[in-house]
Amino acid sequence: MSCNDNEDYTGDSVLKATSPSLNVTLSFENSQTLVEQEKEYAFTVTISEKQVTDVVIYLEQVSGDATDGVDFSIPLTVTIKKGSLSVSDVIAIHADELIEETETATIQIGTGLEANVQSVSGQTVSFSIANLTDGDLVANMSWAASSAVTDNYGNAIEPYDLADLRLLLTDSPYTQVFDSADGAGAETYILSGDAPDGTYSFVADFYAAMSEISADIDITLTFNQVGSINGQTHSFSAALNTTDSCAGLNYVMATVTKSGNSYSFEEVGEKSTLDLSILAGTWSGNATWYEYFGYTSEVVTNVDANGDVYVTGIAFQWFEGWWGEVIISSTPVKVTITDPCTGAFIIEEQPYIVSSYNGAIQPAYGLSGSGTIDFSGASPTMTIYPVFHQSGGTFSGPEFDGIPFAEYLTLD
Repeated sequence: MSCNDNEDYTGDSVLKATSPSLNVTLSFENSQTLVEQEKEYAFTVTISEKQVTDVVIYLEQVSGDATDGVDFSIPLTVTIKKGSLSVSDVIAIHADELIEETETATIQIGTGLEANVQSVSGQTVSFSIANLTDGDLVANMSWAASSAVTDNYGNAIEPYDLADLRLLLTDSPYTQVFDSADGAGAETYILSGDAPDGTYSFVADFYAAMSEISADIDITLTFNQVGSINGQTHSFSAALNTTDSCAGLNYVMATVTKSGNSYSFEEVGEKSTLDLSILAGTWSGNATWYEYFGYTSEVVTNVDANGDVYVTGIAFQWFEGWWGEVIISSTPVKVTITDPCTGAFIIEEQPYIVSSYNGAIQPAYGLSGSGTIDFSGASPTMTIYPVFHQSGGTFSGPEFDGIPFAEYLTLD
């Protein structure tokens, strides 16, 4: 040990050995799709405290069919010299003259075998290297949460754990899926130069998501074509939400018009809505008052030009049966679907019925409520929980020693 307290990292050290933390940062996104070309991707490895010995960091290819030294090159190790806090290096992608299928490589930077460190926060990076002909168009879709999302312990949830999206190639406007890309992370689709000319749509939808966490998803769509298009990027903020992970909901990002080996693009940026026209018709079934009074239920739904759903006939059988009033007129009530995936809806308080009792006109009734629509069966089913409003008061069943009003209906 030197008598000098100033460490110059030569000769004897005046520092005690410690176990720092090690962190890897990237100058690029973890998942990359590119047309085969000579290109470098930089990374930096940092430790939290200077050390009296070198710190060696290991890299390895953990999966993929691309060949190290041919399709790409990585250093087997990088070294943070004693007395330094960081080192930088690159992963290099190579071009060749061979026409090959798309090749992939997944590389781990910081394997956990590093000595003299307490913890290793490494990075896993994936490359999809497309070897295209002149007429091919490659589309890459990546995504991230619009804001940080954490689990119950405060740990960050990675974008591809939060949501698994599919990249669809469809007609335009979207009525038919021609093909799709559905991997475990960012998606890549190659539209072949041999594909028929025409207009196509690139559409995102969910394969799976942590739908119990409501989080907006930002989507990035990038196009490449050999010699013509290099990294043309389209960004879509809050395109989807994790609660949208159900059949029928999607996001049309862009249309591409193909003419020979040439492509033109138009951003669309449009989220789909459910086709509610299928709900129009007569619904029938039983209600909670059936057991007590024998009254069945029937309602009629209509869908207007704006796609809004209106219902007529809620609780009519109870109203004119047990309640004993004559309905003079009624106003269809608007149903607002609050969650298209679960089918949850609400009925905000609105005018409903004008009636008479023993010939006397009664104070007008309003109606509010909630319920669900289930689209999964051969015919949709609907459960309605109505609440009546009259003269500042409300009733929904228990007020008359009954159970809460509920109607269980199936579209005829």
